[in-house]
Amino acid sequence: MVDRPVDIYLDTNLWNALSEHAVDPQTLMASLAARNVNLVLGLHIFYELAKTFRTPTREALERGRHLFSYLKEFIDAGIPCVKENDELLAAEMRSLQSRTPTIDAFYHAEDHVLLRQRVDKLANGGFDERAAKFIEDQSAFALNIRLTQIRRLESRADAKQYLKNVSPARLDQWLQAEASSPAGPASLKDHILRRFPEATETEAMEYASALLASPPSRMARGMVRAGSYYMWRCAYRDSVPKDLFDDIYHVLNSVHCDVYATGEKRQAEYARLLLTASTSVAIYAGQTPIDQWLQGLV
Repeated sequence: MVDRPVDIYLDTNLWNALSEHAVDPQTLMASLAARNVNLVLGLHIFYELAKTFRTPTREALERGRHLFSYLKEFIDAGIPCVKENDELLAAEMRSLQSRTPTIDAFYHAEDHVLLRQRVDKLANGGFDERAAKFIEDQSAFALNIRLTQIRRLESRADAKQYLKNVSPARLDQWLQAEASSPAGPASLKDHILRRFPEATETEAMEYASALLASPPSRMARGMVRAGSYYMWRCAYRDSVPKDLFDDIYHVLNSVHCDVYATGEKRQAEYARLLLTASTSVAIYAGQTPIDQWLQGLV
């Protein structure tokens, strides 16, 4: 029996690094395939890379075209693409319903057709109003979460002090306790209702409790831990970086992969808190060529 390939999820900064160092996609993928390793793409990468087009200069337009032309080579070669976080949660719910331990975490062949079309358009500089609105909506959503959390803590001095009393040394233990408390299913229930607005509060709560008790449901547990971590981070440090929401999204997007790889050293502070032991975290320090570094991960 052939072992399942090892899946390495790349953060946005590493896709930029591969492009900047002109690493040949075909050579890299063939070398990794010989080791039974896949690079994995997350759709949120499109949102991150498409931000390049927002700067109204010829240089930004050319850089955007180059990035998506480069990414297109990987997609044309059939690189696996992991589902978005809400869809991963839905896949875990379907797994729970069917009583199967396998999570359908990747998009299917027909989805790749649409993916190629989107990349082709952006590779040709096709950044239209629809793409601009998507970026605007994503940015507004992240900003709203950040401001809401800040205002909530400003109005609850007792809650803020409680969170400040949780030291970084016992943060993992506290996150586990929060997920196991009634607050865990209540937090996950809100995610379920956003994905399935037709569900009742009772149905969503029942699913949330069952998911958190199910070992294959890594996204469910990750979402709950991420929500608690975001709240703690805001209180403990009296601030939240503007890009923390997107960084956490990428970390969670890798929960059903074997390795989460990033060039952001500060993500080491929390990535291991949000992922299970099934996903290792690799930080690229830039001391070796990135293609060699990726080949040496497994």
